[in-house]
Amino acid sequence: MESAIINLGYQSVVRSGLPKLLHRTIFRNQLTILMYHAIISKPLTVHDWCFVDLSSFISQIQYLKKNFELLSLSDAVRRLKNGRISRPTAVVTFDDGFQNNYDLAFPILREVGVPATIFLVTGLVNTDDTVWFCRLNQTLTKTKKLALEWNGYTFDLSDPLSKAEAAVIMQAKLKEFSHPDLLTAVRWITRELGDEPTCPIPAGSPFRMLNGEAIAEMAASGLIEFGAHTHSHAILSQLSLDEQRNEIERSINAVHELTGRPCELFAYPNGRARDYDGESVKILEECGVDASVTSIQEPNDRMTPPLELRRYAVGADMSPAYIQLKAHHMIAHAKRILRWG
Repeated sequence: MESAIINLGYQSVVRSGLPKLLHRTIFRNQLTILMYHAIISKPLTVHDWCFVDLSSFISQIQYLKKNFELLSLSDAVRRLKNGRISRPTAVVTFDDGFQNNYDLAFPILREVGVPATIFLVTGLVNTDDTVWFCRLNQTLTKTKKLALEWNGYTFDLSDPLSKAEAAVIMQAKLKEFSHPDLLTAVRWITRELGDEPTCPIPAGSPFRMLNGEAIAEMAASGLIEFGAHTHSHAILSQLSLDEQRNEIERSINAVHELTGRPCELFAYPNGRARDYDGESVKILEECGVDASVTSIQEPNDRMTPPLELRRYAVGADMSPAYIQLKAHHMIAHAKRILRWG
């Protein structure tokens, strides 16, 4: 979270009008793609950056609607390839496929007329399971234990803030494991903290995943398009070639079945440059994928590879001013200047 002084600086830059001016002039050919995950109507007991408050989401969408041309990812990629991005243009995307994308985000998007793309972890659709980091959050929320020893760490679990800090460290360490080892570790942590690893995620939980009926309704609206996000949310670069192909092909085929339309969009799990490789890109090409998105936080232009598009992550701790500076490419370009300096 930004300090108060830093945020005042962000607000001053936003109020100056410079971000909008630069975007209309110098950055006018650069596409903004935003990455969300889940939207919530009340705070989580154990804070997670991926879960954005509904009121904040509404304000962000209203700002985007007022200051950007908002396109589906498919339309935006076509324009980008043809050099037809010439004004502030943005795309809204969601990763993983949470039920709250339908329950909370979709009504707002439909009311304002904003298209979006949802990338599905297809192995979790129509189940009462959830993504591993949500399972971890639920376990930390429920546990009565005050501490946990794991992987050389002793985690303080005495209050919600300590639990949230522990979750951040655990997630970072778990992402270094192979996917089977990651899942084994999450099951061990879950049991150690007194929870059941296969406990059903109830309806109404912020961690509940989308069902086929909701996906079909959103797809039929013409406002929401769907892409694949692998079958199990495994980080591709940690898999063998055959495992990568299986994860990608299963998810692409499942999205086709769920929507009745060819799946031509994909999002890399975790999405950093080291989380996929040349083989991942080659498989996507062979599967007929037109565009794939990363979590590399940079602008997109005609030179950006369509299977390695950049996105700006939007999280719960971000101030409105910081998100606006991101969306207008100011943060990315400032970081580039600092690197060059």
